[in-house]
Amino acid sequence: MGLVPLGLLLAVVVTVAIGTAVVRRSPPSRETAVAAARRHAVQAAVAALLLGFLAALYVGATQLGNGSPGGLGITVLLVPITFGIVHTLVLAAGELSWPRPEGEVRRARLVHRGLLDAAPRWLVRTAGGSFALAAATLLGGALLADADGRSVSYGYASAVGRGMSTASPFPGSFYGVPAGIGLLVLALVTAIALWIVANRPAVATTHEDIETALRRASAHRVLRVAVGVPLFVSGGLLFVGGRALHSVSTSSASAALLDVAAAAASVLGGVAMLVGVVVACLRAPGVPADAPAVPVG
Repeated sequence: MGLVPLGLLLAVVVTVAIGTAVVRRSPPSRETAVAAARRHAVQAAVAALLLGFLAALYVGATQLGNGSPGGLGITVLLVPITFGIVHTLVLAAGELSWPRPEGEVRRARLVHRGLLDAAPRWLVRTAGGSFALAAATLLGGALLADADGRSVSYGYASAVGRGMSTASPFPGSFYGVPAGIGLLVLALVTAIALWIVANRPAVATTHEDIETALRRASAHRVLRVAVGVPLFVSGGLLFVGGRALHSVSTSSASAALLDVAAAAASVLGGVAMLVGVVVACLRAPGVPADAPAVPVG
């Protein structure tokens, strides 16, 4: 499954991101601190998107020729999960290298910040819902799937006797285990990134609303992809599972109920995928409009 090349790629990505961030020079004065922080945030966000895309492209390109049973499905799952993990790691590296002013610091704010204090409330709630949906999808698929973990069967009775209908792919343990592991890793690196956002040094400014806005924007950038990827992955699994259930349904009364459930799963999966893409593309909030003008460089 190409886990070793993927691990090497992630190591290179993280090393380059951290190394590039560490060698950045700090802004020379308090007056340029906010401008430098805003530039740094934008640069980190662009680097996260670029490196995440390249990592996902690498996984897709190296695994596309995997002709093993279910290999293509595993690749399709790994591509968005890889993007989410690398994107979040690069953002965390950017937060670790947040620019600090040189010279005398005349005041310091002692503020206790929780892991999610800076995060938008709606994104926190959506994150909880997205991981709950992913867990329910993976658990339900594992319970309904056949022993091979990638197909589903339905027994029925007809005028000529009893029969069995089987369809695949279906999100059983064959697909659910790698997807679950990947989403757990994404949840872990997201928690680490949010902890870094909450505990990084404050920007040297007398305007508390600017410091709050900068930290909120950082949390937003971390959470939007951490929310979008589980929604997209679980939505895709639901959609595929619904199509497989529809394939095994028959004209009997019980199968008609199964067909309704299949249609509902497919619709819910499609909606979840769309919402995941929309959330992942939402722009982070900016610095308040009444922020004081500062020189850019």
